[in-house]
Amino acid sequence: MHMFPTFPLGVAAVMFSVSAAAQINCSAGAPGVNPVPIQVGNAPIANSRINPQLNQRHIFCGEINAGGNAVGYHSRPNGHDALLGTRPGSPVAAQITAGQRFIVPPGNNHPAPYRYVGNGVRVFNVATNAWVLKAGPSTFYPDSCSQQEVVASIRYAYMHPYSAAPAGPNNPFSGPSAPSLDAPGYCTGAGGQPFTVGGYLNLIGGQWVVNSAYPIAMF
Repeated sequence: MHMFPTFPLGVAAVMFSVSAAAQINCSAGAPGVNPVPIQVGNAPIANSRINPQLNQRHIFCGEINAGGNAVGYHSRPNGHDALLGTRPGSPVAAQITAGQRFIVPPGNNHPAPYRYVGNGVRVFNVATNAWVLKAGPSTFYPDSCSQQEVVASIRYAYMHPYSAAPAGPNNPFSGPSAPSLDAPGYCTGAGGQPFTVGGYLNLIGGQWVVNSAYPIAMF
């Protein structure tokens, strides 16, 4: 049975298509976690290596992959886990079960990126109606960062990589989460410092996709 968490699930994450009073909805087909392009323009830009889609569901909801393993889950805006629905009391889509370990200790006004100790994250498998523990630890963006800020930081990191990704269908990348100290609209860490975002560009079904993007460390 899908058990509810023991901690209160208040109003949480900011979504793209709804107000800031709504928690992230990870139910099937939920528009707030649909893929979005890395580049944003007035006219549609074709999918390519320089304009891949971003897999929001992997980052904000976690996923069950083809092998039945829990993967992803890297952001909990306002410190609340995502839900499978929009109504109060909706089941939880993914949650943490262990203590935090900060990559860099947080400052007074800017929590730092953090990770959970191994087996500290689980994702609900709707198909089997069961929780699946993630095998390794997840790193998380600061809970103070909204969904929009996290996406903006992933876009910035991908478009401003430290080095060019090698050619091929499955490539890692890394770049800064923001252009400067305390940059508005981006996710920053302790003291407003940008941190390193890492991830993977994958060719999936003929489409280029940033299939995962997560904090690595501070500069």
